Amino acid sequence: MKGSILRVLVVFSLLVGATVAQTPFAVEAVKPLQRTGSLSTCSYSPRSEEKPFFAKLSNKEVVTGSFAAPYDIHSRNDQYVSWYGIVRGISKIAGTGDRWQLLVQHKYFDGMTDCHIMLVSISGSGDFRINLEAKAVNIPALALIRVYGTVKQENGTPVIQAEFVRVWPWMTFTFTDLGAEDKTNPRWKKVCRICRTARIYQPYPDEKYYRDALGDLTDYEKALP
Repeated sequence: MKGSILRVLVVFSLLVGATVAQTPFAVEAVKPLQRTGSLSTCSYSPRSEEKPFFAKLSNKEVVTGSFAAPYDIHSRNDQYVSWYGIVRGISKIAGTGDRWQLLVQHKYFDGMTDCHIMLVSISGSGDFRINLEAKAVNIPALALIRVYGTVKQENGTPVIQAEFVRVWPWMTFTFTDLGAEDKTNPRWKKVCRICRTARIYQPYPDEKYYRDALGDLTDYEKALP
């Protein structure tokens, strides 16, 4: 009898642990950008805690939308992926304890970045959502994220069950005009003022740059589901 009770307690503790498992995050520190006389390009470097998730990607999922390689987030289903995007809204899933859903504006990535700052395309393949577990989602408004997990198409919307999320606040990322065909939600295109100019790429961005690229913080608030 004692053995049976022990087994039940072990199973119960495992189930409880599974229900409260938190999605791991890694947030980049904001540091002053040091201007130099030259710029250089580097391959993407995953953080130490990110490496196990990065290693699970297939070769086809390392580059997610370059000028020479189109990428469609709506054609992926039941696949392990890692996508970049701007967080446009965060909401708690009704009837759950610590489950959240994020609305994300996808950004293409060709596998290369500036050595001093993260670099993604201003264009993307549309909107997607991610589900994650967390006591609180402390992601800065309109931050860039990279999420790892399995994607499923739900009523025409790609949804990723997040296994790991890396976060770049303002001042730690910038944009390039290079990338695959732009299929960005017109809602976000409308607030992108730099998309109507010739100066997309800024190696040393300031706050105005992000407002001109992503819209005002009120646009973030209105995007909440």
